[in-house]
Amino acid sequence: MSRADAIPAPDYAWLNGRIVPFDQCVLHARTQGAFWGANVFEGLRGYWREHDRALYVFRLDDHLARLGRSMKSLHMRQAYTDDEIRRACLDLLVANDFRQDVHVCVVAYFGMGPNFETMSHTEDVGVHITATPAPRSRGYHDGVATSISSWRRISDDSMPPRIKAGANYHNSRLAHHEAVRNGFNTALLLNHRGNVSEAPGSCVVMIRDGVLITPPGTSGVLEGITLATASELAHEHLGMAVERREIDRTELYVADELFLCGTLAEIQPVVSIDHLPVSDGKPGPVTRTLQRLYETAVRAEPAYAKWSTLVHASAPRLQPVST
Repeated sequence: MSRADAIPAPDYAWLNGRIVPFDQCVLHARTQGAFWGANVFEGLRGYWREHDRALYVFRLDDHLARLGRSMKSLHMRQAYTDDEIRRACLDLLVANDFRQDVHVCVVAYFGMGPNFETMSHTEDVGVHITATPAPRSRGYHDGVATSISSWRRISDDSMPPRIKAGANYHNSRLAHHEAVRNGFNTALLLNHRGNVSEAPGSCVVMIRDGVLITPPGTSGVLEGITLATASELAHEHLGMAVERREIDRTELYVADELFLCGTLAEIQPVVSIDHLPVSDGKPGPVTRTLQRLYETAVRAEPAYAKWSTLVHASAPRLQPVST
């Protein structure tokens, strides 16, 4: 990204119960969350709807429920209730007075261990929330070129992918950066059995013979909320079944269509794998239809209002609590 394209920092963040200036949302280097990446998190999107000048957060409660499951799996105590975190997200969005699509990160982290030890058990748990503008990526429109990574996906018997933990994403980072260095947009990871798992930060969906196929939850994947949304839309509007089964690497090469889905990626067409075009090398018609349906859902159109939480953009702008 060029300096001219750089996204400006927002004014505020939320840290342990307070709205603070963005540059004051900091942790000590010796906290376990900073030192080891001992945290769990959720990424959410807020969507700006121009015709009523309002911002809507998509599937907020589903993301907070998954955050709770990740915390439980790490034996992390809940420092704030779901209602408190929910309110904090909305307050932060009001404070920053966004008038565009945004990405919200909610992070629960382990704090300082006894005697500053980074490995020892601690009940010190904190939460920070940040929100930044999030324009759509070029890949959403044009599709992405991918490669099969030389790195294997972590597994449930080592670093469980079902837990959305910060430390897990070192695996994704290795794969993604390898792909970019080699001239691709991103990577596709295989699991320890050699079957398709996921892409860095997103689920993989293949279309063959009119069926949507995606790896099962036992394949080293995060159980995706965007994937669940796309599956429901495909079933409701296209009459397409969603099959969860193992996928071989070479089956991807002969797919009719392929796309990635995740909160940040949304629904992103894959146009090539290892320099081989997917079908004709262009985003496919089913993928494009699902993008249009997804757009309707995330913009809080009446049929999908159940998934969206209104941010009262006209409310008085909140001010940070002084330190």
